[in-house]
Amino acid sequence: MQADRNLIFDLGLHRGEDSDYYLRKGFRVVALEANPELVRSAASRFRSETRAGRFTAVQKALWKTSGDIVTFHVNPEKDDWSSVLESWAGKGGHALTTIQVETLTLSDLFDAHGVPYYVKCDIEGADDVFVDQLVADERMPDFVSVEAASLDLVSKLAAKGYDAFQLVNQATLWAVPAMRPPREGDVVEVTFNGHMSGPFGLELPERRWKDRTTISELFESFIRLNQYDDLLGFGWVDFHATTREALSKRKAETASLA
Repeated sequence: MQADRNLIFDLGLHRGEDSDYYLRKGFRVVALEANPELVRSAASRFRSETRAGRFTAVQKALWKTSGDIVTFHVNPEKDDWSSVLESWAGKGGHALTTIQVETLTLSDLFDAHGVPYYVKCDIEGADDVFVDQLVADERMPDFVSVEAASLDLVSKLAAKGYDAFQLVNQATLWAVPAMRPPREGDVVEVTFNGHMSGPFGLELPERRWKDRTTISELFESFIRLNQYDDLLGFGWVDFHATTREALSKRKAETASLA
């Protein structure tokens, strides 16, 4: 099944900054969020987009099984750390509350909504669940991003067939300007903040796409520098992945529209 060029999955909706960015660029968005308060907020914020069929919020947790109930740990002080994993949600020593949330799988989302062009996954400690399910499913988005927790994620993405990777430091995204002319959707004036995943797809610098070996070396270097001096190695990073074939195909499509 071909990826839908106009569809993005926002796995880890949080306050909706990324979904807002994708919507303003003209994409259709399916967003996953376990916290019902954040889903209600998004329903109000994106009321017109929901009515137009451009935004769908799914209030469930991505997990290893579908249709079960899991405990979701909410961090009231740092709600972006809330997670199905208690150790992750409470890593700052904050008091947590818990709610019960129904689960689904990535295959469920593909079945219900189609295969997206791009998947942003930021589900606080459970990104490996997403990657494992992506590898197991025969369907394949053109672009994906996950929080860079370990090189195991790169190995699994490579096993899926992705052969081009970028390492993006989220702490420096505030300095990234809107691309003109755009290579993904419409021009959007935006200042990326610490709750956003930033540019994606063809709007990432072409020269920074690396093979698996090089991206692994870059990640290990970043971790060593961070451990040696967290001001020099400041920030937190995401892995972006695609294929050389997808890059060539999408570049050709973009050029033909210019």
